[in-house]
Amino acid sequence: MMDLLFVGVGWTDIALTLNRIAVGAFFMLSGYHKLFNAERHRTVVDELKALGIHALGFNQWWVPLVEFSAGAAVFIGLLAPLAALGLLVLILVAIVASGPQRIKVYKPIDEADRIDDWLYLPEVLYALCWSWSSRPAPDPTALMP
Repeated sequence: MMDLLFVGVGWTDIALTLNRIAVGAFFMLSGYHKLFNAERHRTVVDELKALGIHALGFNQWWVPLVEFSAGAAVFIGLLAPLAALGLLVLILVAIVASGPQRIKVYKPIDEADRIDDWLYLPEVLYALCWSWSSRPAPDPTALMP
């Protein structure tokens, strides 16, 4: 019983694989819509303009292309560490570019609340998920009893 409390059920590889599939699917679908849906693409362009991102003509296609292709690669486990690193870079840029403005909107009441607000940003959670997803897919035979 103590082992179960401190070690868990031992399905870490399954949990990490499900994380990789779920977050990969999220970015793959998000990138797809930003590439092929005119309204979503306009939203991306408007957001990049508002954030003052340089090379708008390039980045309006590059960012969703990386989201789609790297998300798909992570989803299927193809070069997952490299693809997750590419997405992690996009996420870190998003945190630096838009995070401070969003934190101001939250109106933190003290430094602890400011830290809480930074941790509340979805990109921070995605960054953690990508750090877990950067592991190569486990050997499927290792998951069998």
